Amino acid sequence: MLSVQELRALAASLPADAFERQLGPFALIQRPPSEASAAVLAPTRMAAPEDIGIGMMTLLFEFEHLLVATLPPLRSTERLTIGRRMDCDLVIDDASVSKLHAELRWSDSQKRCTVRDLGSTNGTFLNAATLATREAPVRDGDILSFGNVQFWYLTAKTLHERLRAGDATGMGSRSG
Repeated sequence: MLSVQELRALAASLPADAFERQLGPFALIQRPPSEASAAVLAPTRMAAPEDIGIGMMTLLFEFEHLLVATLPPLRSTERLTIGRRMDCDLVIDDASVSKLHAELRWSDSQKRCTVRDLGSTNGTFLNAATLATREAPVRDGDILSFGNVQFWYLTAKTLHERLRAGDATGMGSRSG
Protein backbone atom coordinates (compact mmCIF):
# COMPACT_ATOMS: atom_id res chain seq x y z
CA MET A 1 0.00 0.00 0.00
CA LEU A 2 1.15 3.50 -0.84
CA SER A 3 -0.25 6.70 0.59
CA VAL A 4 -1.83 9.38 -1.56
CA GLN A 5 0.98 11.71 -0.45
CA GLU A 6 3.62 9.24 -1.75
CA LEU A 7 1.87 8.98 -5.10
CA ARG A 8 1.47 12.76 -5.38
CA ALA A 9 5.25 13.14 -5.84
CA LEU A 10 5.25 10.46 -8.55
CA ALA A 11 2.32 12.12 -10.36
CA ALA A 12 4.07 15.51 -10.21
CA SER A 13 7.20 14.09 -11.83
CA LEU A 14 5.57 12.02 -14.58
CA PRO A 15 3.20 12.70 -17.47
CA ALA A 16 -0.08 10.74 -17.39
CA ASP A 17 1.03 7.96 -19.76
CA ALA A 18 4.25 7.29 -17.81
CA PHE A 19 2.31 7.37 -14.53
CA GLU A 20 -0.08 4.75 -15.93
CA ARG A 21 2.83 2.56 -17.05
CA GLN A 22 4.23 2.70 -13.49
CA LEU A 23 0.91 2.19 -11.67
CA GLY A 24 -1.13 0.13 -14.14
CA PRO A 25 -4.45 0.98 -15.79
CA PHE A 26 -6.35 1.47 -12.53
CA ALA A 27 -5.92 1.86 -8.79
CA LEU A 28 -7.90 0.62 -5.81
CA ILE A 29 -7.93 3.28 -3.15
CA GLN A 30 -8.80 2.03 0.29
CA ARG A 31 -11.22 3.75 2.57
CA PRO A 32 -9.52 4.05 5.95
CA PRO A 33 -11.30 2.04 8.64
CA SER A 34 -13.64 4.22 10.68
CA GLU A 35 -17.12 3.80 12.11
CA ALA A 36 -18.56 6.58 9.95
CA SER A 37 -17.24 5.23 6.65
CA ALA A 38 -18.08 1.62 7.49
CA ALA A 39 -21.67 2.57 8.33
CA VAL A 40 -22.20 4.37 5.01
CA LEU A 41 -21.81 1.31 2.81
CA ALA A 42 -22.11 -1.51 5.32
CA PRO A 43 -22.91 -4.57 3.21
CA THR A 44 -25.27 -5.90 5.88
CA ARG A 45 -27.98 -3.67 4.43
CA MET A 46 -28.78 -2.39 0.98
CA ALA A 47 -27.68 1.23 0.74
CA ALA A 48 -29.97 3.82 -0.79
CA PRO A 49 -28.62 5.97 -3.66
CA GLU A 50 -28.21 8.90 -1.26
CA ASP A 51 -26.01 6.69 0.97
CA ILE A 52 -23.73 5.96 -1.98
CA GLY A 53 -23.45 9.70 -2.62
CA ILE A 54 -22.51 10.26 1.00
CA GLY A 55 -19.89 7.51 0.69
CA MET A 56 -18.38 9.19 -2.36
CA MET A 57 -18.27 12.55 -0.59
CA THR A 58 -16.61 10.91 2.41
CA LEU A 59 -13.94 9.49 0.11
CA LEU A 60 -13.39 12.89 -1.48
CA PHE A 61 -12.94 14.57 1.88
CA GLU A 62 -10.65 11.81 3.15
CA PHE A 63 -8.60 11.72 -0.08
CA GLU A 64 -5.29 12.86 1.43
CA HIS A 65 -5.47 10.09 4.04
CA LEU A 66 -6.42 7.20 1.76
CA LEU A 67 -4.16 4.30 0.86
CA VAL A 68 -3.60 3.05 -2.68
CA ALA A 69 -3.41 -0.72 -3.13
CA THR A 70 -0.50 -1.73 -5.30
CA LEU A 71 -1.32 -4.51 -7.75
CA PRO A 72 1.02 -6.66 -9.84
CA PRO A 73 1.74 -5.49 -13.41
CA LEU A 74 -1.08 -6.31 -15.81
CA ARG A 75 -0.82 -7.94 -19.20
CA SER A 76 -3.45 -7.54 -21.94
CA THR A 77 -6.01 -9.79 -20.19
CA GLU A 78 -5.43 -10.38 -16.54
CA ARG A 79 -7.36 -11.85 -13.62
CA LEU A 80 -6.48 -10.52 -10.19
CA THR A 81 -7.63 -12.44 -7.11
CA ILE A 82 -8.73 -10.71 -3.91
CA GLY A 83 -8.90 -12.34 -0.50
CA ARG A 84 -7.20 -13.11 2.79
CA ARG A 85 -4.91 -15.83 1.36
CA MET A 86 -1.31 -14.77 0.98
CA ASP A 87 -1.24 -16.00 -2.63
CA CYS A 88 -4.00 -13.55 -3.69
CA ASP A 89 -2.96 -10.61 -5.87
CA LEU A 90 -4.59 -8.23 -3.39
CA VAL A 91 -4.40 -9.52 0.18
CA ILE A 92 -6.95 -7.95 2.54
CA ASP A 93 -6.34 -8.83 6.17
CA ASP A 94 -9.91 -8.43 7.45
CA ALA A 95 -12.17 -11.07 9.01
CA SER A 96 -15.09 -10.05 6.75
CA VAL A 97 -13.05 -10.97 3.65
CA SER A 98 -13.03 -14.63 2.53
CA LYS A 99 -9.79 -16.49 1.86
CA LEU A 100 -10.56 -16.31 -1.87
CA HIS A 101 -13.19 -13.59 -2.09
CA ALA A 102 -13.46 -12.05 -5.56
CA GLU A 103 -11.63 -11.41 -8.79
CA LEU A 104 -11.05 -8.39 -10.98
CA ARG A 105 -10.56 -8.96 -14.69
CA TRP A 106 -8.82 -6.35 -16.81
CA SER A 107 -9.22 -6.33 -20.59
CA ASP A 108 -6.62 -4.11 -22.20
CA SER A 109 -8.27 -4.34 -25.63
CA GLN A 110 -11.58 -3.07 -24.19
CA LYS A 111 -9.91 -0.81 -21.60
CA ARG A 112 -12.32 -2.06 -18.95
CA CYS A 113 -12.41 -3.92 -15.68
CA THR A 114 -15.01 -6.33 -14.36
CA VAL A 115 -15.53 -7.74 -10.85
CA ARG A 116 -16.95 -11.12 -9.83
CA ASP A 117 -17.61 -12.62 -6.42
CA LEU A 118 -16.07 -16.07 -5.95
CA GLY A 119 -18.66 -17.40 -3.51
CA SER A 120 -17.51 -15.30 -0.55
CA THR A 121 -19.26 -15.50 2.80
CA ASN A 122 -19.88 -11.76 3.24
CA GLY A 123 -20.35 -10.76 -0.39
CA THR A 124 -18.89 -8.43 -2.97
CA PHE A 125 -20.68 -5.16 -3.63
CA LEU A 126 -20.49 -2.62 -6.44
CA ASN A 127 -21.79 0.77 -5.29
CA ALA A 128 -23.55 -1.05 -2.41
CA ALA A 129 -25.42 -3.44 -4.74
CA THR A 130 -24.65 -7.12 -4.19
CA LEU A 131 -23.09 -8.99 -7.09
CA ALA A 132 -23.96 -12.55 -6.03
CA THR A 133 -21.90 -14.50 -8.58
CA ARG A 134 -22.51 -12.35 -11.65
CA GLU A 135 -19.68 -10.45 -13.31
CA ALA A 136 -20.21 -6.70 -13.52
CA PRO A 137 -18.27 -3.89 -15.23
CA VAL A 138 -16.48 -1.47 -12.92
CA ARG A 139 -16.47 2.19 -13.93
CA ASP A 140 -14.17 5.03 -12.96
CA GLY A 141 -15.27 6.32 -9.55
CA ASP A 142 -17.18 3.19 -8.45
CA ILE A 143 -16.98 1.89 -4.90
CA LEU A 144 -16.12 -1.79 -4.50
CA SER A 145 -16.74 -3.53 -1.19
CA PHE A 146 -15.23 -6.90 -0.33
CA GLY A 147 -17.00 -7.88 2.88
CA ASN A 148 -16.76 -4.75 5.04
CA VAL A 149 -13.69 -3.32 3.27
CA GLN A 150 -14.34 -0.56 0.72
CA PHE A 151 -12.17 0.57 -2.18
CA TRP A 152 -12.59 3.44 -4.62
CA TYR A 153 -11.84 2.33 -8.19
CA LEU A 154 -10.10 5.03 -10.22
CA THR A 155 -8.40 4.80 -13.57
CA ALA A 156 -4.73 5.78 -13.49
CA LYS A 157 -5.58 8.80 -15.66
CA THR A 158 -8.19 10.08 -13.20
CA LEU A 159 -5.92 9.45 -10.21
CA HIS A 160 -3.08 11.29 -11.98
CA GLU A 161 -5.36 14.28 -12.63
CA ARG A 162 -6.54 14.38 -9.01
CA LEU A 163 -3.02 14.13 -7.63
CA ARG A 164 -1.68 16.86 -9.90
CA ALA A 165 -4.63 19.14 -9.20
CA GLY A 166 -3.59 19.34 -5.57
CA ASP A 167 -7.08 19.11 -4.14
CA ALA A 168 -9.34 16.23 -3.24
CA THR A 169 -11.93 16.73 -5.96
CA GLY A 170 -9.46 17.16 -8.80
CA MET A 171 -11.37 20.27 -9.83
CA GLY A 172 -8.96 22.88 -8.53
CA SER A 173 -8.58 26.09 -10.47
CA ARG A 174 -6.36 25.82 -13.49
CA SER A 175 -5.04 28.84 -15.29
CA GLY A 176 -5.13 28.67 -19.03
